[in-house]
Amino acid sequence: MLEWYRPGSRMSNSVRRQISPIKRTESPFPQAEQIIDAMGRGVIFVNNDGIVKFMNGTAENILRTDKGSVLGRKVYTLPLRTSVYRVLSENCRDAPTEITLDGRVYAVLASGVKDGTGNSLGELTEIWDISAEKKEKRQWEEFVAMVAHDLKSPLTVVNGYLQMIKMGVYGELTDKLEPVVEQMEQSGTKLTTMVEDLLGAYQMELGVINLLREQNDIRAILRECHNENVAEANEKRIDFMVSVEAGIPPVYLDGKLITRAFNNLIGNAIKFTPKGGRVSVSATLTEGNLRVEIDDTGIGIPDKDISRVFRKYYRSAGASGFKGTGLGLAISRAIVEAHGGEIGVESTEGKGSRFTVVLGLGEAEN
Repeated sequence: MLEWYRPGSRMSNSVRRQISPIKRTESPFPQAEQIIDAMGRGVIFVNNDGIVKFMNGTAENILRTDKGSVLGRKVYTLPLRTSVYRVLSENCRDAPTEITLDGRVYAVLASGVKDGTGNSLGELTEIWDISAEKKEKRQWEEFVAMVAHDLKSPLTVVNGYLQMIKMGVYGELTDKLEPVVEQMEQSGTKLTTMVEDLLGAYQMELGVINLLREQNDIRAILRECHNENVAEANEKRIDFMVSVEAGIPPVYLDGKLITRAFNNLIGNAIKFTPKGGRVSVSATLTEGNLRVEIDDTGIGIPDKDISRVFRKYYRSAGASGFKGTGLGLAISRAIVEAHGGEIGVESTEGKGSRFTVVLGLGEAEN
């Protein structure tokens, strides 16, 4: 059995002889402070008493301050208008927070520091410049938005002509051409949806989802969603049902955007449900709110992915092999939340998912 020596304990001579050759050595990183001081990220350490104990050179440069005027002081005693106070007062434990200082954008992230026994020592705050990344991201998003906008107009024209061809405006549609036109229409609709998703993601990033609230019948909205998705459900022999509780009053919301949100959720349910499965949509009045549930018997979502499915471009590993932009759920959430509603998901991997949308009945805009 290995026995560790504790100061003040008795040791046998043999144990003393075993450990006596061991000499105390210098730390392998005697210049640790100098190394941290030269880091490209600003670093500030505040102990459990709220006293600033360390600040590296990069933090001094970013915050345009002299650490001599900061070290040893409690955070709440620092001048409120200074950059260092702004940074240290940010609530950025869970994820980086963006702040603007002197025309540049910085990310700020705080994390707890513990000793070897797990006791808290304080909080370490990192600061780094993300101005270039933000600029590149903005330029890319503006480019995507411009391309998506330019594609939308000709797509609308193409889809319009396809509709007129189906209606026989240009002559009778032969049996041989009918399935071809049908396939063209489906492809055009999918492409239009992808373009709208890209535009929606750009609007979501800018926080400019503008609502046009009007009186809407939820039965009519869900009927439209059923009509737009029933062909794909039939192709996969999926039992697709929509039910609306009697007595639900008119709802004041942006009908076009809410229809889009529901179509995203229903389309996903059908996409990820195997042939012969079931997708059901129900609308009820619950505690004075509209509650819409989309249930499926699809592939489900792993527990580790549940909290991330509403993120932009995020796709669960189980969704590999399925086409999509990874934007539908993020846009649906943005639309629902813009209405002051809530969206959530329950799922069991391999058995199916249930997405729930809760919306207030609202009132007409003046």
